[in-house]
Order: sequence, then C-alpha cells, then structure tokens
Amino acid sequence: MVDGSELIEEGAGFGVPIAKYSDTTFFSRTADVYLQRQDENAVVITKTFLLDSISRKQVHGAFINDGVYSVFHKTFERTYLHRGNMRPFFDWIMELMKTLGVETRFIETSPKGKVIVTYQCYADQVKVDVDLSSMSTAGCQEILILNEQGATFFKKQKDSGGTVLFEREISGWRKIDADQAEFSDAAGHIAFSLKKKNGATLYCGREQVKDRFSWAGMTYALNPKVAHFSYEIKIGRN
Repeated sequence: MVDGSELIEEGAGFGVPIAKYSDTTFFSRTADVYLQRQDENAVVITKTFLLDSISRKQVHGAFINDGVYSVFHKTFERTYLHRGNMRPFFDWIMELMKTLGVETRFIETSPKGKVIVTYQCYADQVKVDVDLSSMSTAGCQEILILNEQGATFFKKQKDSGGTVLFEREISGWRKIDADQAEFSDAAGHIAFSLKKKNGATLYCGREQVKDRFSWAGMTYALNPKVAHFSYEIKIGRN
C-alpha cells in the first residue's frame, strides 16, 4: 500500500507457490491465513496454500482442447522467453486473444498437497520461509515461488551487475545472474529486492497488456527435491 492505494494489480503477491508437474501446472485457489505474532517490531503471518487448481483456456464459455492448446502455448512460451525483440508482437497477440474472448479459468481439482509459507514482516524487510514438505513431489518437475506486484507502479528493474531497464525494456522472463535484483517505481522511491540463493534460479519479468496483465516481479525456481526454502525481501524507501 502507498498512500492508501494497493500496488498489487494482477501480481500474485509475495511468496506464492506454483508446482509444475509433467502433465500440468498446479496453482492454489484455497488458503488459510493465521496471525502468529504481532508486536511493535514485527508481524508474523503464516499462510497455508492448498495446491488445488489447474488453468484451462476457454472461448466464450467453452473450454479449449488441452492437447491442441498445449502445443500452441509451449511454442508461444518458448519463443516469447527467448525473443525479447519481438515483445510488441507478443503483446499484440495477447491483446488479440482477449478480443477473441480467450480467457483463463482456474479449475478446482484433486490437490497435490499443501505449501506452508511464514512471513516475518518488518519495516524494511520480509523474511519468507517456505515449507514444501507436505506437497506431493511424484511427477513434479519444478517449483516456483512468485514475488510480484503491479506493473503500473513498478516500472524500473535493475540488478547489482549494472543492468537498468524501464517498462517495455523488461522482458517477460529473464534469468538473473547478478547477486541481487530490484523493482521500483520510475524514480526509485519505493522498491523491493531479492538476492540470488544457492539451490535456486532467480528470474525477473514484467508484463502490462491492457485489460489482461499488469505484474512485475521476481521468481525463484526450485528443484522439487527441496523441502524448505528461505529468503528475504528487502523493502526500500527513499
């Protein structure tokens, strides 16, 4: 929140798990939140995410055949991630899909277990502990921990390696090789940053397509054998 306004828009938020399996990707549409402790220095919150939904595409209320769409989606995703110079074309494709009535729906399904995330919230940082020990790893290929806010406010991305990008210069998915990456408003007054961690790959990205996407943030990609993962989100104010 800044001056009473939420900044998250279409962003997933901080510390949100997604599990990619061999046949599909699981999201959470159900969660329980508990306030563990609150004092003058910190607030400790635990959120239990149930991995109980998958995404399906539909056109004007009718679901698209998963097999057919999967071929298109994988080709689109692979090209999108590795051809940053074609970003305007991909944005146009996504706007066209919206015009044609193609929408994403998250369908409840048999869950793959739970992910328990504890947030220790301080004035200048959030310490995040992710417990993955209660989710099924059979067939799991990768676990993603999302840290996203809204793209309208967070327009600038930089890292400790010297890279500085603004708005559409920021690709939808880029691996961070530097030790730390940050998103901020254009003037750099409000920012959040993550450090590269052993055992995880750090990615950053930003998408803003009218009436469809508006998110900016960073994601840790983990091996499914990882049972616990901890990191810190630094909050900067100038």
